[in-house]
Amino acid sequence: MATINNNVLGNVYNYYQADLVPRSSNRFDSHKKKDLQDIYRSIVKLSKDEPVFLLDRSKEIEEYTIHMKESALQFKKNVAAIGGTEEEGMFDQKTAFSSDESIVEIKGYPDADKGAEAAESVTVQVSQLAAPQLNRGKYFPDERVELPEGNYSFDVASQNSNYELQFSVSATDTNKDIQNRLSRLINNFKLGLHAEVEDDGLGNTALAIRSKSVGDRGEGGGHFAISDEETSQMGGIVDYLGIRNATEPGADAVYSVNGEFYTAHSNEVHLDSGFDIEFKEAAPGKDVSIGYKQDVESMRDNIISLAGSYNDFIRATAEYVDQQPRTNLLVSDMKKNSMYYTAALEKIGVVQKEDGTLDVDESRLTKSLDTGETTQELGALKDFTKFALRKANQLQLNPMDYVDKRIVAYKNPTTAHYANPYVTSAYSGMLFNGYM
Repeated sequence: MATINNNVLGNVYNYYQADLVPRSSNRFDSHKKKDLQDIYRSIVKLSKDEPVFLLDRSKEIEEYTIHMKESALQFKKNVAAIGGTEEEGMFDQKTAFSSDESIVEIKGYPDADKGAEAAESVTVQVSQLAAPQLNRGKYFPDERVELPEGNYSFDVASQNSNYELQFSVSATDTNKDIQNRLSRLINNFKLGLHAEVEDDGLGNTALAIRSKSVGDRGEGGGHFAISDEETSQMGGIVDYLGIRNATEPGADAVYSVNGEFYTAHSNEVHLDSGFDIEFKEAAPGKDVSIGYKQDVESMRDNIISLAGSYNDFIRATAEYVDQQPRTNLLVSDMKKNSMYYTAALEKIGVVQKEDGTLDVDESRLTKSLDTGETTQELGALKDFTKFALRKANQLQLNPMDYVDKRIVAYKNPTTAHYANPYVTSAYSGMLFNGYM
């Protein structure tokens, strides 16, 4: 049976966040002092009235609460990206665009009200993508492995963490059996690596191990190192499979902006014009324009983007209805309250479906916006967006609200209550229980 020895305390939050709701940092992850003060005051107010309850401390609850919180945060960032979370910024008829999203995808947007300098288009060329480290082993025919029977282990050093992985070799194992076994072992333990068995087309296979992180680490060494000299079980598997040395070291991205060349350790970069972009494909010599769309087309795209982000939020919360029945309260509440806006939204081609998600008739929406007589409908759309943001804010502040829990005691409604950290500590305590 495979086992793992982790010498470093796990980063619990990043583990769940990366697995459940993958996301990358952008400018909407930073906040002003006033934003943090508002969050603090909201938590204090929430804590004064929250009853005392007992929680199920299972891993399923941990996954669920982090999933819900991150889904709410992602929805807020998506809304902010298409015009801001304040009413005056919503649907301001400006949105960022990439002329070829298969090469450069926009991940974050500058403020459209900063003037011509921020809104000016830039030209990007992607000469080379940032690449991961690759350790590709020797190619073997699918024959009996030439190793003694017994228990083996090897060490993986990755990003300041050391892991020991153990496995066994039996008399009937073939080379491909061992390669497949190690591939599953590495992938199952989420070491920041991806392993797979590659075929050369002639019936020979090799174990290929890639880092999930990319870039050239230079004198700091590679993204990971594999050895088996000082392990608790038998060694020799590393050199036998040929996975000790990097066949392809990590490489930096090479790109240009308006003709000026740069390199980056990642395929996600921040431009001086304020855009956060991600390189998807290398295309030397091909220009990709990054800038803003204007007028009706931009407004139409913003509304379509809003509907898509709202649908992602609804589906993300609905995933846990069977496991956490109280989640249905959130989904039902959003469906019910959305009905106040459906009549106006249907006039511009935005229809609410049975499951609460939105369906956009793009031709009808474009026709409605072209007439220029959509003031009332856009007002209803802003009100709908503000409602959805309020629900996301509530979920962000207290993801425990929709967890099945046993109420122990309610606060006395006739007396003044002092703020206590109970609500937030219940949530953060789960994140850091790996340190106890």
